Order: sequence, then C-alpha cells, then structure tokens
Amino acid sequence: MRKALIALGILSIAACGKKEKPQPEPEAKVLKTVGGIKITEDDLGSQVPSVEGLTMTKGDTAALLDGLEKIAVFYLAAKDEGLDKDPKVARKAEWAQRAILADEFMRRRLEAVQVTDADIANYVKEHQDDFGREVNLVEVAFQNPAMADTIKKLLLDGSYAAAKMLEYFAQRGEMMMNPIGYVNAAALRFNMPPDAAEAVRRAKRGDILGPYPAGGVNVFVMVVDIRKATPDMTKIEPVLKEALTAERRQAMADSLYNALKTKYSTASGKDKGGK
Repeated sequence: MRKALIALGILSIAACGKKEKPQPEPEAKVLKTVGGIKITEDDLGSQVPSVEGLTMTKGDTAALLDGLEKIAVFYLAAKDEGLDKDPKVARKAEWAQRAILADEFMRRRLEAVQVTDADIANYVKEHQDDFGREVNLVEVAFQNPAMADTIKKLLLDGSYAAAKMLEYFAQRGEMMMNPIGYVNAAALRFNMPPDAAEAVRRAKRGDILGPYPAGGVNVFVMVVDIRKATPDMTKIEPVLKEALTAERRQAMADSLYNALKTKYSTASGKDKGGK
C-alpha cells in the first residue's frame, strides 16, 4: 500500500512541465518545505486514489509525505543539473501531464456508473441455474499455434503415455497447465473472454474447448468436472456488484473512447486540409 501511494506522486511532480511558474501561496496547511517547494495537506490528498472504502492510516500518510519530500529533493537536484531544459525530458513531462488529465477525465466519467441492489437482484434471477452449478477447469496455455492439434489429441487421449508427452512439452516450456479449480458458472463471464465463457457454460464434463487467444498465448480450457452448488449469496453479492460495476465501466470506457477517437480524428483531418 505504502509503495503504491508513494509511486502515485511521481507523475504529478514529473508533469510540472517545461518552465516552472512561481508557486502560489498555499491555502492548506504546509507540512514540509523543501527548497521553496511547500508540501501541503492538499498535496497529500491529491495523491490518494479515489477508491471506495480506502482509508489512510497514520503510517500511510507518513510514507506518502516522505515520498513527496524525496521527489521534491530529486526534482530540485534535476533542475540544478538543467534536466528541465532537456527536450527529451520535456517530452516525457508533457506526456505525463496528458496521462494525469486523461486519468482524471475517465475517473470522473466512470464514477457515475453504479450497480444498484435491483441490478444485482435481476442478475441473480436471470442466472439462477448458473448459480447452482460449479465447473472445475484447467487451462492449458501454449504459444506455438502449430502445436494446437497435437496438444488437444494428447489431452483427449488421457493415457499415461499422453500424460508423459504433455509433461515433456511442459518441461521444455512449450506449454503450461494451470488448474483453476471450481468456478461458479454465473461468474464465468467475469473470468474469461465472452466466447470462452459461453462455451464453458454450455459444456459437458470432459470437454476440451478452444484454443482461445489470451494475453499473447493460446489457451485450451478443460472441463474436468461439473457439480451442483449452493452458494452463499451474502458473500457472492458484494463480489458480483464489484464485477458488474467493473464490466459496465469498461463498456462505457470503450464506447467513450470510440466516440472521442472518431471526433478527434475527424477534427485532425480538417486541420490538415480539408474543410
């Protein structure tokens, strides 16, 4: 936690830009002064992530203040060496500032996307059958697409010799088996790509699905077992709310990006010549 909070200060300090302006007299309480740079309570608050339920301990606050003080010291040393006039550094600072503004823009837009208790109740009702099932899964990842048929045949074979061949491929780093364990069928959509999630939801015990692209590799999904489940909804609903909120916010972010990309691409085209 502390390291993450300290790291948050780096971009905002780095984004100070090309020419430093006189620092206005702060209204908030000044906690420390480093070479003319005043670190205030507002400075600390601006570095804390806007995460629901996040609380700062005294230790977190002290670590964050210490981190900002170190950044200020190194920032002043960098200026003394003239790094603020280096074109490459100025370019990095410009993109750091853009990143901060972009992140704040998205945070403000997405925080309005919320999932209500009624949304949770509707989701549970619509997926009642899935909540009553758990699927035991194993992922088999490999990079070379040419190995797909061989690996699938060995998985389907299930013999001792086939298992030894799979072990041999794993030892050579050509594939990796990752036991996932039991996953509630209603949660599949939050754990894998939509096409894979739907395939697993409809699968039978012993099915081998895929391969699916995932993070630069190809993945088979083995359905080892399917069993009935009696989930504790009091524990599942908070997790479900978090997952649905993340899903909706991602959908909105994608939609917003596509709309704004079209808007600014069109504007760029007009600037280049044509009206």
